Amino acid sequence: MANWLVTVNYDEFDLEKAFEELSEVYWSNHSKNEDAGFQIDDIVYIYVTQPISKVMYKFKVIGQSDNFFPTAQRKYWANKDDIDSYTGNFSVFEKICKVEKNTLSRTFFLQESFIKKSDTLQGRRTDRGKGPNDPIKLLLDHISRQFAVEIIETDYPDEANLENKSFPEGAKQTVQVNRYERNPEARAKCIEIYGTRCYVCTMSFEFTYGTFARDFIHVHHKKALHQIAESYEVNPETDLIPVCPNCHAMLHKNNDGIPIDIEKLKSFFKAALNDSRRYNFDN
Repeated sequence: MANWLVTVNYDEFDLEKAFEELSEVYWSNHSKNEDAGFQIDDIVYIYVTQPISKVMYKFKVIGQSDNFFPTAQRKYWANKDDIDSYTGNFSVFEKICKVEKNTLSRTFFLQESFIKKSDTLQGRRTDRGKGPNDPIKLLLDHISRQFAVEIIETDYPDEANLENKSFPEGAKQTVQVNRYERNPEARAKCIEIYGTRCYVCTMSFEFTYGTFARDFIHVHHKKALHQIAESYEVNPETDLIPVCPNCHAMLHKNNDGIPIDIEKLKSFFKAALNDSRRYNFDN
């Protein structure tokens, strides 16, 4: 098994939407040399170009497809002629996870001397056949560690499924936050404007848990989905706000059947600060 670093152009292929909607992604093989191409069980990390400039996606190679490309996947390409004119074969990628961390950004790679300033991370590179001190091997080892440490997206755990009378070990239910909250460009702009401290309870993950938690925060979309028209474009400054996972869960919880807003939740939080029971495990 080998690890790969592959680039996707932000303007050419909508990987965010493809990752959200598809269980498998077909990726073109530009090499006919089996040793130089993707092989079954290889792990593929994907770097998204500007304005994201981060490695954000992890896939596993699960198959090969000779001259077959699902028609449904054409819609994610900005230029349909590019994929229609391709005559090679494809590798089938199974999605594993998506993360967003500054330690996976091109800026961080430069700061830590994983890459040179001239390296725009275009193309493909693999650690197959590379020695332990090879620069590509060191970069891919770093990327692999970052995905191993945190595979949390912008989802949060919900209550146990009370309608299910059996509770298999390890079972869980998750609530997906809407796609506006997961949009990496809008999310990054929101954090640039407001920072990473929770807007409701003021918690900072970095100052609560240490530097390893730096930059971790959820982003909440303030508008209800039923209020959004098809032509809607998210405004990171007015529509999004950084919140911790606890406050995020409460913002998706109704108060007597009425969706709660941020200011109301802030008032609830401030009122509860004087309740001694919040610090007492006996209650």
